[in-house]
Amino acid sequence: MPLYEYECREHGVFEQSRSIAESTEDATCPDCRCGAPRIVSLPSLGRMERSQVRAMAVNERSRHEPRVVHKTPGVPVERSPLRSAGGGYPWALGH
Repeated sequence: MPLYEYECREHGVFEQSRSIAESTEDATCPDCRCGAPRIVSLPSLGRMERSQVRAMAVNERSRHEPRVVHKTPGVPVERSPLRSAGGGYPWALGH
């Protein structure tokens, strides 16, 4: 379940895990049992998997700094021929 932040007028901000359907409803403050509205907060990146954080960073960076293409479209790239002792594939030596 997602973790949301709510703010009590007397006791400040607290977190509560709730379903998405309940996310717009006020939460009960754990200290005074009064209703507290949900506040808008940043996502908690520290709790995300490393791969997700990297993907978000790449997406954000590419938004402002697109990668530069260093070859002209339609021009073939010169490649060195594969060489091996038997004239076949180099990874199939001895087979």
